[in-house]
Amino acid sequence: MTDPASFADLTSEKGWATVDYPRQLWIPCLAAMPEGYDTDRWARDFSAAWWSMSSMPHGENELRRLETQLAYIRENTFGQLPCQLAFIHLPDPRLNPLPVYLAILAASGERTARLRSLAGADDLSTIRPPIVEEFSTDRLGSGLRVLRHFTDDPGVPAPADDETPEIYGGLAYAWRSEEYQTDLRLFTATPDLGRLQAAIADIDELARRISVVTVT
Repeated sequence: MTDPASFADLTSEKGWATVDYPRQLWIPCLAAMPEGYDTDRWARDFSAAWWSMSSMPHGENELRRLETQLAYIRENTFGQLPCQLAFIHLPDPRLNPLPVYLAILAASGERTARLRSLAGADDLSTIRPPIVEEFSTDRLGSGLRVLRHFTDDPGVPAPADDETPEIYGGLAYAWRSEEYQTDLRLFTATPDLGRLQAAIADIDELARRISVVTVT
């Protein structure tokens, strides 16, 4: 959507987002760590908590695997992707963690065109037409939800039969709060299409729990 280096300039000055996320399904990926914490400790603590909460047999290998995955996600989120908040979907610690990102932007341009752009509704690089649906919530009102499928590098020519590119599934939502002059974009993408499909209901529910509040 935009260069993360200039992303801070696009942040809304009048609205912020709060998310009442289900604690048993989502790990908060923190942009700023509490005093005395760092990425490694955050990842270690949540790995231990998630395995303990699951009551499944596990050992050091399982703990370390999840810890490494969580640390990688955080290190490749803030400053790398255009978002201010992130949540990691993990209903089962045996699954690959699925990060979902939230951008909180100053409202810009005509509403319909802006929401279509944020959600990728008119993306021409997809391998099939995006599935565009209206998505309304009690807290945010009317918005869009777009499901897309694209290759990891849509700009490259079609490969030979034995060089099939990896296909990603992308899911994005967009809303505008006129009251707070704020546009929101919730998004994720993964090459694990089954993982994304299984998570859509939970991501929809996460979207319904987003509210826009006054910047304090």
